[in-house]
Amino acid sequence: MSEKKEKSLFQVLKEIDEETSKMNGIIKQPEKKFNAWERDFQAWDRRFTKRMTDMEKFLNKQMGKMENFFE
Repeated sequence: MSEKKEKSLFQVLKEIDEETSKMNGIIKQPEKKFNAWERDFQAWDRRFTKRMTDMEKFLNKQMGKMENFFE
């Protein structure tokens, strides 16, 4: 699988907006574009979920430190 630059959520939404603004909302090859957008959303969701999981682990670790400090 080739490594391509991961799109941010804003880039995906901008791309959708640009496509739907052309030709009175008619999209050329809609199935192909919808599938690509779906993959972009799923990739973003995986990155977001990982970040939130990492943040939760960090916060739990910090809370443990604070609890130990006040005991």
